[in-house]
Amino acid sequence: MKKKEITINILIPVYNVEEYVEECIDSILAQIDSKASVIIMNDASTDSSASIIEGYKKHPQVDVFDAPHNRGLSATRNALFDMAQADYIWFIDSDDLLYENAYSSVISQLEKLNSDVLSADYVSLRGKKEVRKKAFIGQANKNLNNINNSFLDNIIKNNSNHVWNKVFRREVIQDIRFKEGLNFEDILYMTDISLKYFQYSYLKKPIIKYREREGSILKNLDKKYVNDYLFAFTYRIENYQRDKEEDSYHYLLYKVYKRYIGLLERIAKNGQPDFLKDTYDQYHSYFSELYLIVNKELPLHQRMILNIRNSKLKSILKGI
Repeated sequence: MKKKEITINILIPVYNVEEYVEECIDSILAQIDSKASVIIMNDASTDSSASIIEGYKKHPQVDVFDAPHNRGLSATRNALFDMAQADYIWFIDSDDLLYENAYSSVISQLEKLNSDVLSADYVSLRGKKEVRKKAFIGQANKNLNNINNSFLDNIIKNNSNHVWNKVFRREVIQDIRFKEGLNFEDILYMTDISLKYFQYSYLKKPIIKYREREGSILKNLDKKYVNDYLFAFTYRIENYQRDKEEDSYHYLLYKVYKRYIGLLERIAKNGQPDFLKDTYDQYHSYFSELYLIVNKELPLHQRMILNIRNSKLKSILKGI
């Protein structure tokens, strides 16, 4: 079968990444051909990021824009998407890198399969150490239909909520927007996409080098971070289509409950007892109901895991 020629827009939001943005853009320009164009938006950076990306304005395949004021990652991605016109969209973060030969692999698979969404593996950069991350369970180089939550279930099993290791047909995501003003926008975005019907495929190759940068926010969690984090997963629960595959729904509840306990443990580890008590008091009722459901429906080994985590949490809470 003859390959269908496609076009692709690579969208890069930029904010205060002077140490990384040039390497990111250069890794892309070293690989792309005439099918691709890059759109960059500076979200009112306060470091030298703006002057760095200014130097790419003369490149024939690059367009550079400035946001009127700092609007955040979600709003910048939405603005970039509104300017895109290509068949496919690839959101890439400005502190990450395009993996070697990733572009040609992506284009080849999209032209061969005509997939609506392509998911791929990635490599995590931890300092100088590279760790390959598998981001899909199933057969590679084959189209699958997103029915009965299959796309979202795969994401849940792999914890692969990132948008940057996926490439989307523009028409499929035309009416989907990143939710502005909230953290964990990728989790919300993946949930919204999963409500649509489309064909998706898996490319069993890394396409992104993801730079792990542990922010101070993990060392001193605040109320907005916690509320946004838990909202992202409760939003997923509330929007999960439950026509069939009840076991998958219960597995989702299991994963979300584990995240909730992990968050409380992180707050305790950070030495924030008052915040721990406030968070527990606010969310205890909702997550207790989840626990009652999953503790009846899950396999024994998963119930045992939750019971162990619950016992540990109770001992932590005794001290506040």
